[in-house]
Order: sequence, then C-alpha cells, then structure tokens
Amino acid sequence: MRQSRLLAGTGLAALLVSLVALLPARVALGVLGLPAGVVAGVSGTAWSGTADRVSLGDVTLGPVRWSARPFLLLTGQAAAAVEATLPEGFLSGTIALRLGGKLVISDLEAAAPLSWLAPAAGAGGGQVAARFDRLALKAGQVVTAIGTLNVAGVVLPIATPGRQLGPGTYSVAFDTEALGPGEPLTGLLTDAGGPLEIAGTVTFTPPRSYELTGKAKARPEAPPELRNALQMLGPATPDGAHDLSIAGSF
Repeated sequence: MRQSRLLAGTGLAALLVSLVALLPARVALGVLGLPAGVVAGVSGTAWSGTADRVSLGDVTLGPVRWSARPFLLLTGQAAAAVEATLPEGFLSGTIALRLGGKLVISDLEAAAPLSWLAPAAGAGGGQVAARFDRLALKAGQVVTAIGTLNVAGVVLPIATPGRQLGPGTYSVAFDTEALGPGEPLTGLLTDAGGPLEIAGTVTFTPPRSYELTGKAKARPEAPPELRNALQMLGPATPDGAHDLSIAGSF
C-alpha cells in the first residue's frame, strides 16, 4: 500500500510538472501577476521561451531567452537558465528563486555601461563586466557574492592641481558567503595596469554607499599631474605609496 501511494504521488508530481511546462509563456507570466507592459513579444512555453522586451524600471532588456531547470524543483527552487541582451551589453546565468524569497544567480556573466551602476562615475563612459560563481539577494540586499567586478574607464575622484586624471581599469574581487541584514559587503580592489598602482578594499553599505580605502602609488611612466595629485593625499611611505580614502554614493 505504501509503495502504491509513493508511485501515485510521483506520477501526480510528474503530471503537474508536465502541465506547468506546457503552459504558454504568456499565460505563465500572467499567472505571476506582472504589470501590463513589463513584458512584450512573448513566445514559447513556461519551460522554454523568449520575450522581445522586458522593462525593469528605466532599463529595457531584450530579447530575453529562458530554459527551465526542473531538477532544481527538488531542492525547493524555481530556476531557469537566462540569456538577455542589454543596451550596450549582455547577461547570462542561471536564476533561481528559493523558498523564503531569496534570489540566487549562479554562473553569472554580464557586461553593461558603467552608468548603470554609478551614473556619476559613468558619466564620461566606461564599462563594467561581472563574473560571479554565485550572487544571492534577499529583500533587495546582497547576502552572497563570490566573483569579480571589472570596471574600465572610471576616473577616480582625486583632486589635481592641473588637468583631470585619466580613466583607469580596476577589479574588485568578492568572497562573501553570508551577510546579515544591513551588513556591508567588502571586496578586494586592485588595478589592471596603467599609471596608477592601487590596492585596498571597497565596502558597500546599504542602500547605496561605498568607501574605498587603500594605498595608491604612481608607476614610473605616470604623468606629473598624477604624481602631484598623490602628493595632495599626504606624505608617502618609504616605497612611494600614499594612503587613499574615498567615500560616496551611487
């Protein structure tokens, strides 16, 4: 009797999964209660489909393609592999919604204009690229971050007596498994070449504040303007490095 119940339950679960998988994508999105106009040009099924356009606030993505990962349902997650074209960029990864409302993105690769993340820093251009093994959010806050952000074309807000410093390329590596509510997220900062050698940490505090602390040093090929700017940060250590501290919001 017990085995018969188990077989019946397994069969019923398989039937329900099949019915959901065969739902037209536009019907499935309607069940989710998405506001009108958020998604347009939908085709395919809940299992595998596309959307010509997805509007998220001021950002429009499209086309967007998804393919369900049904085996993750056994772990209490609704998940799908997603690929999306962004304005001047792209996004791909596996996105899962867990019980309790946690959003988990694995194998994330993305690129977008820097102005998306930091309008002030990206006003002159620049790009940000992300590669994360795992990124998790709950209630709009990052709770897990294991991966790297690479930022190109950013101008650090260091005062100079002459012309403005040129743009540089920097990398921030994260290795944080679990953050509590309101706890800041910290990453290790390094440069990716150029006239300014920099190493330190960047701390992001909810909702949108950051603090950069570390050491900055002019490389031998650095222009005089950069050397003069670093002198304004204070006296150098014996190896020629200066203490650097920058804070702001994005």
